[in-house]
Amino acid sequence: MANNFSVIETSLSDATSTTIVSTTSNKQIVVGLNIANTGSSSIDVDVVVNDGSNNFNVVKDVSIPVNSKVEIIKGKLVLGSGYSMTAQSSASGGDCDIIVSLLTDVA
Repeated sequence: MANNFSVIETSLSDATSTTIVSTTSNKQIVVGLNIANTGSSSIDVDVVVNDGSNNFNVVKDVSIPVNSKVEIIKGKLVLGSGYSMTAQSSASGGDCDIIVSLLTDVA
């Protein structure tokens, strides 16, 4: 099976947990995760990985100043079959853009 690179780009629209990556039958490898603050005040962001039944924090309450970005994952994070990754901002309007770089269809 061929490995493919892909990118997911999303903006959070409110302060609720939003799924940004979900896997199906094959693993995916996150090779980059960047979050940019697009609002007018500092925000705190959580990123959580769920293995199908348990949540694990990738980052908790990471503070991102106005007009700044944070590189959350610089190395690699393997997401197994059935895993998901969610993000949540402290801002009521979300106020952040997220870009995830992935290696998909990993057997």
